[in-house]
Amino acid sequence: MHLITDNHGRPLNGTNSFGEPITYAVTWFHHDGTLALLAVYVNEQGDVQTYPLIINLAAYGYYPMPAHTFINSTYLSTITPLIEQEHVRVDDTIRYGAFNERAIEIEFLIPDIETLADENCGDL
Repeated sequence: MHLITDNHGRPLNGTNSFGEPITYAVTWFHHDGTLALLAVYVNEQGDVQTYPLIINLAAYGYYPMPAHTFINSTYLSTITPLIEQEHVRVDDTIRYGAFNERAIEIEFLIPDIETLADENCGDL
């Protein structure tokens, strides 16, 4: 798996909402081919695990532009390292669903983000 790196080529570290260490990876969301941002962590058994930070809003008719994806607004603090390294930019906030949930559209500023997603697609 190819991780998103900082400006010095080291895996970019962050923390999840529980304060646990994570790194980041991207792949393609299989249902609609949009980018999927993943949190990568090592579980208690020492296995590498991932979980999505994205929201697939295709059922609501929202499709992000290329190099964009939607994240749940509660994950904004989780992606702070990506924003600080200027790897992503927050573009827009939308409301969706019956409970008027908030989703944040982010744009990846990493030039080869699609290549990175292609490489990870077979690994995950």
